[in-house]
Amino acid sequence: MKFRPDAICFLAILTFGTVAVAYDFPLSSQAVREAYFFGQSSDRGKVAKFLGEYVRTFPSDKSNPSVGRIELRTPYQRVVKQSWDRQSNYSAQQAEADYAAQSSVVEVRVYLGFDNSEPSAADLYSDSEGHIRDHREDFWRRYEFRVTQDRALEPLNVVGVPRYSCCGEGLSGALVRLDFDSSTLLARAMRVAVIASNGRKTVADFALDKLK
Repeated sequence: MKFRPDAICFLAILTFGTVAVAYDFPLSSQAVREAYFFGQSSDRGKVAKFLGEYVRTFPSDKSNPSVGRIELRTPYQRVVKQSWDRQSNYSAQQAEADYAAQSSVVEVRVYLGFDNSEPSAADLYSDSEGHIRDHREDFWRRYEFRVTQDRALEPLNVVGVPRYSCCGEGLSGALVRLDFDSSTLLARAMRVAVIASNGRKTVADFALDKLK
């Protein structure tokens, strides 16, 4: 009986777990395939636990809404997550192509809440599709974002995307994405600090010497 290389790799993942033990860049072709097969694993609890190590959540405070969640997306984690999200019709070859397209970027994602105070008529406008939007979408710019690894890390870019309630209740928050050059990060502690205009500070720590 003959085994395909893909099957052998998949069995190795199930038996020994992923090989990478800390943040590494660039990933080898083998590491990309290991991440892909791990994301495809039938042990969903194990994969969910792995992905959960890249997320920090914070209690909701309606009287002073701020940071709800901070996520870290490394090249390795992203391969696992895409494989997890796209169980069917997603191949190891496609995972390698997706990695090649995104390998140069590590993402920090910050989910901010909005107090959704009653908007005035001047706050509202209609977009090109006729949806009611809120001019206060840029509220996230009042926050300061600091990412450090023994030194301050300068993002390649910072993009904020408004989030609206699915129930028609207006602006609910924003997703702020900070992109960093993958080659500048080291396998050591990373801290993400988000400071609101009132001085309220939210901190998330990620141990890149233990995360992949």
